[in-house]
Amino acid sequence: MIRRLRLRWPRTVDRFRIGMTARRPARALALAMAGVLTSGLGFGPERAIGQVMPMPVPVMDVAVARSSNEEPGRPIQLPPASTEVKEAFEDFERFARRSAWERAFKAIDGIPDDQNARFVDRDDGFITRVSERRRGVLAGLPPEGREAYRLFADAEARQLLDRAAGEAEQETLERLFAAYFLTSSGDDAADRLGDLRFEQGRFDQAAECWLAILREYPDSDLPPAQVAVKAALALHRAGRASEVDELRQEIRGRYAGEEVVIGGSSVDPIAFLDRATSEAGGGASERPPSTAADQAAPVLGEAAEAAWQIRFGDSVVAGMSEQEEQQWQANPFSRVVPGTATDETRLFVNYLGYVFAVDLTTGKLLWRTAPFHDLNTALSQNQSRMLDPTRYLVAVAGDRLLCLERDLRDQSYNAPFRLVCRRADSGEVAWQASDQPEMSGLEPIGPPLPAGDWVFVVARSAMNQQPQQGPGLFVLAIEAASGAILWKTEVGTLRQDQQRMYYGMPFQEAQPQLVRRGGAVFLDSHAGVVARLDAETGELAWGYAYETEPVSGSGGRVFVSSNRVPDPETVAGRPVEVGGALVVKGAKSARIVAIDPDRMTLRWDRPMAKSARLLGAVGNLIILGGPEVDALDADSQDLRWSVRLPGGSYDGRPILRDDGIWHLTPRGIFELDPQTGRVRRIVRGADTGAIGGDLLLTDRWLIAVSNRTITAYERRPGRGDLDSNRDDDNANDDSRTTTDEGEQ
Repeated sequence: MIRRLRLRWPRTVDRFRIGMTARRPARALALAMAGVLTSGLGFGPERAIGQVMPMPVPVMDVAVARSSNEEPGRPIQLPPASTEVKEAFEDFERFARRSAWERAFKAIDGIPDDQNARFVDRDDGFITRVSERRRGVLAGLPPEGREAYRLFADAEARQLLDRAAGEAEQETLERLFAAYFLTSSGDDAADRLGDLRFEQGRFDQAAECWLAILREYPDSDLPPAQVAVKAALALHRAGRASEVDELRQEIRGRYAGEEVVIGGSSVDPIAFLDRATSEAGGGASERPPSTAADQAAPVLGEAAEAAWQIRFGDSVVAGMSEQEEQQWQANPFSRVVPGTATDETRLFVNYLGYVFAVDLTTGKLLWRTAPFHDLNTALSQNQSRMLDPTRYLVAVAGDRLLCLERDLRDQSYNAPFRLVCRRADSGEVAWQASDQPEMSGLEPIGPPLPAGDWVFVVARSAMNQQPQQGPGLFVLAIEAASGAILWKTEVGTLRQDQQRMYYGMPFQEAQPQLVRRGGAVFLDSHAGVVARLDAETGELAWGYAYETEPVSGSGGRVFVSSNRVPDPETVAGRPVEVGGALVVKGAKSARIVAIDPDRMTLRWDRPMAKSARLLGAVGNLIILGGPEVDALDADSQDLRWSVRLPGGSYDGRPILRDDGIWHLTPRGIFELDPQTGRVRRIVRGADTGAIGGDLLLTDRWLIAVSNRTITAYERRPGRGDLDSNRDDDNANDDSRTTTDEGEQ
C-alpha cells in the first residue's frame, strides 16, 4: 500500500511525496515530518533576497501512476491506433499465454498496414508505433512460439522479399520490417532496409534496423560483427555517442580477431570503426551559434557603466501628455520584455510586432518596421490587451530573420500570429508562411528553431467550435531562404480546455518548445507529451506521456472583468540535455522527468513545483527558475541549492556557463556561483527599476534587455579583474545582501 503525504510550501520545490509502508506508518510519518521541517527552514516569505540555502532533501522511491495516450482528460493525444488494433494485441497476448499460436498469429496478422504508423501505449509511459509494438510482442515469444510463427508467416514473407525491387523496394521492405521481421526473411529485409535508410541520411532509422537484428533476431545468418559495425556507424552519424561506445566494447569483446567486409574489402572491425568515427562528423546536440560561450566569463564592476543604451521605452511615450503617459504605465504591456536574437554583429528585436535591428558596435538603430509612438493607441483596446505578449519572437537563420508577428490593430480575438521571414540587412519581408498552401489554417506557436538552411516550426490548426474535436498540433520543416515547406507532421490532437481571459490583462499560455539533437527533433508540447521526430523526414517516432494538469473544461473562452493584480506566471522552458538524458518539465506538471531518448527508457522521475521552469544545465546540475533559482543534481536528483532573486525567475533569459550564472533582475544583474548558488556580485547597471528581462552574450558585449531599454556592457574578461571585483569575505553575509536590497 502506498500512501501519499502532500504539503505545500512557498518555495520552488513545494510538493513531495513520501512512500510509507502499512507496517510502520508512525515511523514513516515521523521521518517525513522531520524532513519537511528541516528542508523548510529559511524558505518562507521571511527569507532574505540573495540568501542561499543548501537543500539536502532526499528523493525517495515512490509509486508513480503512468500516464496514457488514451486518457480522455489528457491535453494532447498522439495519433491513436484503432480500437480493433488494441483488441488484436489483447487477443494475441491472451492466446499466446495458452500457446494457441494459430489464433494468436491470426489476431495480430489482421492489423491493417495503414495502422503501423499509429500509436499505442507502452507500460512505462512511452507511446510507440504499432509496428514497433508488433515487433516487440513477437520478439518476446518463447522458442516454440517463434517456430510456430515462422510456419505461419514464412511463405508470405518470402514472396514479399522476392517482390522487393525497383520503385517498390523500400515500401515492401518497410512492410516486411514492420509486420514480418521475425520470419526467416526478416533479417535480410531489415539489413537491406538499413542500407537504404543510411544512404538517405536517415541514420536513426538505419540503426533501428541493424540493432533489431542484433537484439531481437538471435538466429540470423548475417555476420554479427558486420551488422554491429554498421549499427555503430549509423549511431555515430545520429549523434548517439553512448550507444556507439557500448557497441565498440561489444565488438571488441565478442568479435576480436574477426574481419568484416566493408566496401568490398576485408577490414578489422575495431580499427575501421575507430577510423570512421574519428573522421566522419557525428550529429551533435544543438549548440548556440555564438562563439561567445567559448571565451572568458564577463567581468563587471558593481557600478558598471553602459557602453551604449537604446531607450525604446522613451520612444513609446515621446509626445504623450502626462495623462496619456500615466495610462501607458498602467497598461500591462508597458512591462513586456521584447523578444531578441543576435548574429554577433547585430541585435534583432521583436517588440510586440515592431521589429528593429541594432548595430552591436555602435548601438545605432539600423532599421525598424514601424515607429513606436502608436503602440499605446493600439494596445488601449481590451481586445489587444488580452494578447499573449510572449508569442512575439524572433530567431536568426543565416541572413534571414524569422519573426512571429500579429497586427495590434486587428481587433479580432481570433486574429492569428504569422511567421514572417525578413531580410536581416533591411527588415524587408522575404516571405510569409501563410502564403504556402501547407500552412493554410495553421497558426505558428512557440519559438522557431533554426538549423542550418532549415527552420523547424510548431503550428496548430484553428480552434474548433466543437470541443470534442480539438485543433491539431504540427511540426514543420521550412527552407529558410525560400519558405518552401520541406515536411509537415501532425504530432497529435489538442483537447480544448476552457480559457479564462481577463479584460485589461495579457493572456499567457505555455508555448511548445523544440530541441535539435543529432538526427532528431524533440518537441515538448507542454501539454503532457514530449515527442521525437526524424529531422530529415519528419517521421514521428515516439512520445512520452508525463503527468500534467488534465483538461477540465469544455472548450471556448470565458471573459472575466477583474481589477486584481495578476499573479506571476512562469513561462515554458525548453528540454535540457544532461549526461545523455533529456530532462523535461512541463509548464503544468508537478513532476520533472529525465528520459534516455535513444534507448526509450525513463532515467528518473521526481516531484517538482508546477511553478518551476527549466533554464539549462551547468555540468551535471539542472538549473531551474520560478519563484526562486534552484540547482538539481542530475545524478542523485537532490536539490543542491536554492536562491531567491528580486522579482523571481518566472521569465527572462539568464546566461548559464560553467564559470557563472548571470540573471537580470529589477535590482540589477546578479552573478551566482553555479556550484553553490552564492551571489558573487550585484551589478547595478544602467537600468535598475525595470522589471528584469533577458541577457545575451557576444564576443564583446554583455547585453541586457528589459521592458524599457537595451544596454550593452563591456565583457572585460580577465582573471585579475574577476578576483578584484569579488568580495569573498562578505559574499555569504545575508544581512549585507538584505541591506543592499532594502527588503526582507
